[in-house]
Amino acid sequence: MAKDSNGWPVRKTINPTLGGKRCNCSDILTIHQARGKRKKFLYSMCDNCGTDQRTGPRIQERFKQYFATMAELTASEEANQTDDKPTLAEPEVVPADNKPTVEPEQTETPTEPEPDKKPSAWRVILTGVILGGLTGGAITRLS
Repeated sequence: MAKDSNGWPVRKTINPTLGGKRCNCSDILTIHQARGKRKKFLYSMCDNCGTDQRTGPRIQERFKQYFATMAELTASEEANQTDDKPTLAEPEVVPADNKPTVEPEQTETPTEPEPDKKPSAWRVILTGVILGGLTGGAITRLS
């Protein structure tokens, strides 16, 4: 696959590549700035997952966190791999007298359960059916 000047894969889009990062499928994801009426939004392109043009605030924040060059991405991944090496665990310190330590009991203050703020849907429907039956029956008897 062809690469651009920053090392990112070239995609079939007229918008230039701003940067990239690792996709959920572990392939390379490129970030692009949209044009036209969506020009304030970013979108991503992945060979496996396709184009992601969602405009929600959470996904846009994730799109804004990208690496400018492919070299930055590989350097970050190498740094994360060296940080993941297991370290030796500290040995647990046992008291010399071997007496079990007793922690004071924590008393919890009883709290009142919170009342339901909204009645459940089935309760509202059942109430409507009962009230409708009573008022409808009363109206027919009085007529």
